[in-house]
Amino acid sequence: METREKENTRLDPLESRVERSSRIAGLIPLGSRILVGVSGGPDSMALLSILSSFRQRRGLEIIVLYCHHGLRAAADQEEDFVRQWAQRWRCTFASARLPVRELHQAGKTSLQEAARKCRYQALETQRALHQARVVALAHTANDQAEEVLIGLIRGAGLGGLGGIPRQRDPFVRPLLEIYRAEIVAYLSRKGIPWLEDASNRDFRFLRARIRHQLLPELQKYSPNILIQLNRMADLLRIDEDFLQEKTREAWSRTAAAAGGPPGLSRSRLAGFHPAIGSRLIQRALRQTPGGLVGLGSSHILTLLRAAAGPSPAGSFPLPGGRVAIWEKDRLLIRPRPAADRSPRPFSYQVDGPGKVIIRETGGILKLKKVRLGAGVLEKGAGRNQEEALVDWTKIHWPIRVSSLQAGDRFQPLGLQGTKKVSRFLMDRKIPRERRARIPLVWSNDRLVWVAGVEIAQPFALSPGSDQVLHLEFREGEKGIEISH
Repeated sequence: METREKENTRLDPLESRVERSSRIAGLIPLGSRILVGVSGGPDSMALLSILSSFRQRRGLEIIVLYCHHGLRAAADQEEDFVRQWAQRWRCTFASARLPVRELHQAGKTSLQEAARKCRYQALETQRALHQARVVALAHTANDQAEEVLIGLIRGAGLGGLGGIPRQRDPFVRPLLEIYRAEIVAYLSRKGIPWLEDASNRDFRFLRARIRHQLLPELQKYSPNILIQLNRMADLLRIDEDFLQEKTREAWSRTAAAAGGPPGLSRSRLAGFHPAIGSRLIQRALRQTPGGLVGLGSSHILTLLRAAAGPSPAGSFPLPGGRVAIWEKDRLLIRPRPAADRSPRPFSYQVDGPGKVIIRETGGILKLKKVRLGAGVLEKGAGRNQEEALVDWTKIHWPIRVSSLQAGDRFQPLGLQGTKKVSRFLMDRKIPRERRARIPLVWSNDRLVWVAGVEIAQPFALSPGSDQVLHLEFREGEKGIEISH
């Protein structure tokens, strides 16, 4: 203990404080290799200096990474500045050129969001390249306060209002409890220069307006607003951690009942408190491309209402080219078919029993002649099945398997008159994107079966039926999953 106290006296008070808190929190394991993101600004320069101060006693190896966003002329100067100081502290230096503009233009995302995605991708790539144990980032208590206000303005839930996590593998933030005034004072004591990023004062960005306009105004009402916002974030993260633990327990039951992510059982989802239900939906969404980007509380609440509602089927578009589809007891998150990805109209002639592969959708239709046995009549009368039994003697070969066309009509099972197939599918709440993928089986221009949905009354089995045509349809990988 005495040795530790003697060692700490050799450190600046802020260095000692960060070293101790990082050790207690387990942020930086002994003898680890660390990748440190350094922009040249005050926060990242302080982080690099502080980590270097106790590098030897902790047995650390430091790799400095500068991310060049290619957006400002000053970036070249910043890169040279960071390289020089990395060499001065005897650290390995690396630089990554980020395709921010390309992602921004191609992905229809904001410039800031594109920069964030590219930056974190570069950090992950460089961590793997250098085999670093953790990635240290220079977020401070001021950043935390700003993040809470951003979440409040955008209507975030507990997760967003809880702010930035101090540790989420592989990222650690050793300065998250340190305020910027402390950092500036530390750099002055140590004689360490830093560079100012002009974009930090660009009021087109929400964070800049919060930092330079909103927070100074709030400090007039509460001088300790930075401390209070950080304290609130700490308390909300505790609550959020508890709810996430309960969500993990519920996930295995809810997701398993739906056949695996990213799908959920509607009945089980509706049985949970909305606080857990909303987090289950968020967890399912995180497992799809795009994650939670662009999603708000209105999307989550709509999906919760769909889970608890009486509608047997329906769909809801989501940001990021996705769609939520609910059918019977399943709530599924799937890619939304774009207009140019809609399947082409198809039509196949089938000369006899066998298998039809529908290339346009990947679906497979099997046809087999069977003899009527005990219990088959009852099964054949069932609705909404991926398998159907119809009277063989009423089928005239060859038959035709085609996609839905305008004006197609049939007589649904149990009805006297005919009905447009498109109207029938709408009444059954079949999502629009699924309708173009459903094969229709025809005999002599009369519809026999709307695959996976309904058989036609004229082809239904009767007490005198002996020979049966067994129809089975399975949607392929290109199609949308059909669930019952």
